[in-house]
Amino acid sequence: MTHETPDFVAERHDLTALLHAWTRGDQAAVRRLTDIVYPQVLAIATRYLRQFGNSIALGPAELANELLLRLLERPPQWRDSRHFFGVVVVAMRNLLIDWSRSLGAEKNGAGLVYVPLAEAEDEPAEEKPFGLLLINALDLLRARDARKSDVIEFTYLLGMKREEVAHELGISVPTVDRELRFARAWLKCKLGG
Repeated sequence: MTHETPDFVAERHDLTALLHAWTRGDQAAVRRLTDIVYPQVLAIATRYLRQFGNSIALGPAELANELLLRLLERPPQWRDSRHFFGVVVVAMRNLLIDWSRSLGAEKNGAGLVYVPLAEAEDEPAEEKPFGLLLINALDLLRARDARKSDVIEFTYLLGMKREEVAHELGISVPTVDRELRFARAWLKCKLGG
């Protein structure tokens, strides 16, 4: 028996179909969607928490569960899988900021991490610290250029390959590369590196 790798485009199309079914009120689609996206949301939570080090007393499963519960409470208006995962990244960021604030970490500067992005060129997302300083910088980048912010978040937080990012954003792989270079340099400048 051979193991077939799921086709990325078909997988995203199926996810989009489930999101649309959820929007129409199909509760079976919500359950199936949750089963499909939970491992990805857990991976995003793991990446985020790794960047905060020991300053957040949550485990990845707790963070992923809290995030999914919050998403399930809101009335869905999902356009597609890109919209869904964009909301996941923003909601995860907001949960962590809220959690840090509740502990007084932001007031005292605890948990803030200096982020050296100079060598980020070819390293996996797990190696890059995304503490509160970087989250704030990403918010500034999003206000300036949402696509560059999407490229960074899809690459480093969702763990998508350049080809997948290009497909999701409807741009070429060389454009993804240019956007990544610009966004890394911009973030480095904003973070004082």
